[in-house]
Amino acid sequence: MFTKALFAALMLALLPAPVLAAGSSKNDKALEAALKVYGNAVRWNDFEKARESVDPLIRPPGGFSDADETYYKQFQVSGYLLKSAERTDPQTYSQRVELRIIDVASQTERTKTDRQTWRYDPVAKRWWLTSGLPKLD
Repeated sequence: MFTKALFAALMLALLPAPVLAAGSSKNDKALEAALKVYGNAVRWNDFEKARESVDPLIRPPGGFSDADETYYKQFQVSGYLLKSAERTDPQTYSQRVELRIIDVASQTERTKTDRQTWRYDPVAKRWWLTSGLPKLD
């Protein structure tokens, strides 16, 4: 029983407070889903998957390049922690995430702040990351 309660508490702690506060609208559920997919992709170093969350209006054409793949393979994300979140209006969301990053070559770990901005696309009925993928170097 304690394990289930601990798991539930952990899952709630991972969700941004603004999402939980409003939690009932389709827009809020779409935001929660987008943040979860993106966060999991970054946590597992699947930046090709994370790139799918980037707004098509700013995403370079042609897919995930060999240069992108080479760049992101230099690093291993060892931590992804939500530090703050802000919902200024129903169509805009921003959050600050602390990334713990290991440089694969030197095996040194450091932290970096990733400031994310998201916008809701009412036509696609989904949220897009407008700040782009994080720079890890």
